[in-house]
Amino acid sequence: MPAFGQEKNANGKPLPLRWKRAIAIIWTGQALSVLATCAATFAVIWHVTTAEDSALALSAAGIAALLPTALLSPFGGVAADRFDKRRLMIAADGSAGAFSLVMAVLALMEALPLWLLLGLLAVRSAAQAFHGPALMALMPELVPERDMVRINTLDQALSSLSAIGGPVLGILLYTAWGFAAVLFMDAACAAAACLCLAAARLPYARSGSGGHGGVRVELREGLAVIASDAGMRALLVLAMAAMLLFLPLGTLSPLMTYNWFGGDGFAASLVEAAGGIGLLVGSIAMMVWGGGKRLVGVLVGAGIAIGACCIVCGLLPRDGFPVFVVAMGLALAGTAAFNAPIIPLMQKRVDPAKFGRVMGLFGSLTTLAYPVGLFIAGPAADALGLNRWFVLIGAVLCVLMTAFSFCRPLRALDGPPAA
Repeated sequence: MPAFGQEKNANGKPLPLRWKRAIAIIWTGQALSVLATCAATFAVIWHVTTAEDSALALSAAGIAALLPTALLSPFGGVAADRFDKRRLMIAADGSAGAFSLVMAVLALMEALPLWLLLGLLAVRSAAQAFHGPALMALMPELVPERDMVRINTLDQALSSLSAIGGPVLGILLYTAWGFAAVLFMDAACAAAACLCLAAARLPYARSGSGGHGGVRVELREGLAVIASDAGMRALLVLAMAAMLLFLPLGTLSPLMTYNWFGGDGFAASLVEAAGGIGLLVGSIAMMVWGGGKRLVGVLVGAGIAIGACCIVCGLLPRDGFPVFVVAMGLALAGTAAFNAPIIPLMQKRVDPAKFGRVMGLFGSLTTLAYPVGLFIAGPAADALGLNRWFVLIGAVLCVLMTAFSFCRPLRALDGPPAA
């Protein structure tokens, strides 16, 4: 049992003296796992891009990667409130890694049709539905309240570093040794993440709530928390709008590189790396700054900046690829600033005993907006042209975020207005 100090976590419980060590161990394993996942996911996406040359096929890949998370996250949230969060995360990472190992063997046998590749993305998505809410529910137990924005942006920073190196690593392994090499690495890094979780000392990983009412009752309770708070409802709509509008453009960006700018796999990985750099810069800025006292203003301003970058991307000529890379990097920097305040805003409003199920429902509804957006974006981008779709989505984002800036319940999430 770890020794405790006088400092308290965001839920008011005493923190272990070496709480920073536990964070370092956990996020080391997560960084390895996310790096390998980025590499494997990009390898799948690029294979689909070159083999199918279709926005519809890329949309199908995006849906396979997101829809299971959207459907299963509410149950993942209930599980995070009921069970040991460490064991839940180990089970999720372990199952995803095991499936990658099986797929690697099939790749060596050259038995990987498109539907199996989509299956790999779907299994990873299902694992994330349980891993994500458990990690989010554990965050307030790991750090003081003053560091909640910083710990959330640390997670983004690690993801950003992986987004920079993952696509490059994935295309290198894919080109040099084939898809199986990427999948073997993915399985090995998932195992490393499980070992790091097992080694970290987490005194509050086990849920404090018994979950006696049944899954349906607990899901209803989580929904009631969101439904009863006008500010939370507005935050949910804002996050869903961003997911529906912007994130499908990230999935379709390899096709923009391939068709409009005439780029190859390394050019597409350069766009991914630029996005990762943007996420990293935005995350570091948020960690240093902390977000200030008006986090809702950060959300709205970041959303407008993302929309402006999308408009620039869509207006570029065919020789404008360098500007496209920079604009995508800036859009992802805005995404880091947009995401960072969401969990701290929710953590201040939600009972810790219900945080997992609320996060699961919130994550499910926002994530579900992504495949819905892909259902729309795939056919629309094929019909209008991908560059015109970028311009349209950017304009809608700017108008929508400006409208949200006048939403009084949303602004109230920052606390009572100054006298």
